[in-house]
Amino acid sequence: MIRLGRSRRVAPTVAVASAAVVLAVVVLAGCGGGGADAGAARPAAGRTLRSATTPRISAAPVTTTGALPAVDRTYAVGVRTEAYVDPSRTTSAIPGYAGAPNRTFPVTVWYPVTGDPNAAVVENAPPDRSGGPYPLVVFAHGYAVTPQFYEELLQRWAAAGYVVAAPTYPLLSGVPAGPSHEDYSKVFADTSFVLTRLLADLGSGPGSHPLAGLVDPTRVGAAGQSDGEVVSYGLGALVCCRDARVKSVVSMAGILGNVANPVEHDNGVPVLHLVGSADELQPYDDAIAWDRANLSAPRWMVTVVGGNHDQPYRNPASPYFDGVVRMTTDFLDGTLKSRPDRLLRIDAYVSDNASRFRLER
Repeated sequence: MIRLGRSRRVAPTVAVASAAVVLAVVVLAGCGGGGADAGAARPAAGRTLRSATTPRISAAPVTTTGALPAVDRTYAVGVRTEAYVDPSRTTSAIPGYAGAPNRTFPVTVWYPVTGDPNAAVVENAPPDRSGGPYPLVVFAHGYAVTPQFYEELLQRWAAAGYVVAAPTYPLLSGVPAGPSHEDYSKVFADTSFVLTRLLADLGSGPGSHPLAGLVDPTRVGAAGQSDGEVVSYGLGALVCCRDARVKSVVSMAGILGNVANPVEHDNGVPVLHLVGSADELQPYDDAIAWDRANLSAPRWMVTVVGGNHDQPYRNPASPYFDGVVRMTTDFLDGTLKSRPDRLLRIDAYVSDNASRFRLER
């Protein structure tokens, strides 16, 4: 079990793939997707808890017309929801919820479709197979939110030629109860389980699924924000949680060392970490210091100058959002689409936008 707090330390057991592994020490210092501080019952200043099953969001909420913004659009975008159940593991009981003998994951999938890239996202639209099979990006959300909290960013990746799949984690999201960190140590294995199911349904072989053959199983990235950034990094680089299918990692906000588990140094998995210098939940200086001490090349560490914990990664009105879209898309293109020239564009973009971003060495 993982406890959320600034000084609590426990030794949780985590099962990933076919092995049971132990996280030696875990410290999750206010790592919330939408601005949670140290517990589910205490919203941070300036934030409101809308309900037990809806996201906790910070000020300046996203407003959208349903059409994708103008950056990095190549394809129109479709969306569908899968429902995966893992009968081998349980969902914990928490106050007001009796728990469950299994773990259930609604998974939202955004993907390229034919049509006008300026059009609104279309539910269950036929996929555009002309550019496929596409790389797959599995996205891990933060505390007290669902994948829809980040849909503007995730739709942009899909519009750039990716299949983007985002599970809703039980309890962490507030679905079906919570939000709670009670099951946080299970989220690493949850993500690997969902990845296995996605590759079985959407992988490059033939199948009956409407999106069968749309995904290239050799090109898989993991991405996440806040609690989810630790999950994405864990799948790429931590001894406890490494999933060898993950070839690229995008982590946004927070301290990657919040799960204090040994790092698989020099394993060759490229990592892009974006962190705001004005992050109200995770000390920026600690985040960058940990990166410099622990991230092996190939690594990209980008400071979002003046950026807070969540707005740069999910709100098109944020002055940082388009830059985050550009850099993350270039990074994914460079690491999953064999486009090394796109990695050079990250440096160029940061140089041209030095008032908002800084590339750390």
